[in-house]
Amino acid sequence: MTNDHDLTRRKYLQAATAGTVMAGAAGCLGGGGGSEGNSWRTQELATVPAPEHPALYEPTEQDQSGETINHLTWTGYDASNVQDPFREQFSCDTQLDLFTSNPQAFNRLQSGEWQQFHQATFDMAWIPRLAEADLIRPIDYEDWKAYTFDQYIDLFKKENGYKYAFVNEDDYTFDIDGTMYGAPQRFGWASFVVNTDNVPEDAYSSYDAAWSSEFEVGVYDLMFWGIQIIMLREGIDPFKEHTEAEVEQVRQATFELFDNAKTLLPDFASMNQAMKSGEIDIGFISGNWINGTLRRGGDLQFQAVVPEEGSVIWVETTAFVKGDQPTVSDNYLAYMQRGENALKLSWPTSGGTNVVPHQTAWENYSDRQREVLRVDEVRDIIDRSVFYTGIPDLEKFEPIWREAKTRI
Repeated sequence: MTNDHDLTRRKYLQAATAGTVMAGAAGCLGGGGGSEGNSWRTQELATVPAPEHPALYEPTEQDQSGETINHLTWTGYDASNVQDPFREQFSCDTQLDLFTSNPQAFNRLQSGEWQQFHQATFDMAWIPRLAEADLIRPIDYEDWKAYTFDQYIDLFKKENGYKYAFVNEDDYTFDIDGTMYGAPQRFGWASFVVNTDNVPEDAYSSYDAAWSSEFEVGVYDLMFWGIQIIMLREGIDPFKEHTEAEVEQVRQATFELFDNAKTLLPDFASMNQAMKSGEIDIGFISGNWINGTLRRGGDLQFQAVVPEEGSVIWVETTAFVKGDQPTVSDNYLAYMQRGENALKLSWPTSGGTNVVPHQTAWENYSDRQREVLRVDEVRDIIDRSVFYTGIPDLEKFEPIWREAKTRI
């Protein structure tokens, strides 16, 4: 199999299926998945199967020791309490390459770095783009259901309408009846953070508080999420093509936000420090993945609040990258999805704290964890928010943000 094949995706998958049948006829074995398990590991875009639940939770004779799984993902996944138990149980290593930008990570894979990774975890809006670019593999939903969606809280059940892991391969949009391409891992919301000791509740009922001269405001230099929140404040749908009038409306609102801001903050550590020191009362933008570190340290007055305009819900979703896979790659995804391990990912020894969609984790959060993570507010937050599905004309807004930064 060469990387420069000129088959269409549909024809390729048909060829992969035929290859699977031939491998089965030849009696190939592998990884607890039978003949099909061996085939998917060596074909770039073959669908990923899974043996009957719970076989993937334990090593088998087919799993090789000494392998390394390379995972492109976010901070927290690399924590020792998350990775070490898997490494020890399966006698293998895991290497995690951490990123902070979906677009940059996508460009890395598309430029050829896909050959360096076995799994990748993106915010879910990028799953259709990764699938369309032939960078990730389809996953057999029926095989994986017991390891993934059967484990989730009701909000993330396919039968309850959760569609953000399934792709229509005709137009590469989310489709609940489409092909599974990823498994949800962590989730949260993008909004803004306030010091509730300094900002009254009636003030942060709207994003207008960040535009108010009554409060000291810091802007986190994270255009990608910031522009979406500005659109929500302006009553504009972020996830469609935008008219010239809408772009201009966003431009004016962005300039007004930066004109009002006291400081521009380069990273979330700087914003957390500015909040903790009292330099700013409001951080725009933020979310539970950012201010959770402050709350975990006991500073519960810092809240990533969701005002009446709502927030943007993101769901980190893990996919299998095309190309050859280690024998324990499917074991690794199953391990990360298991409820007790998802709980560790939610509360890692390093990296931010985030909620996970796994029912076992929700049932085992301690009272302190529930308070820090605001678990009992999550359902209401989701009901009042929108799921992140991608900004199709993001390039229109990048110059606006760059110019706005010169105004502080």
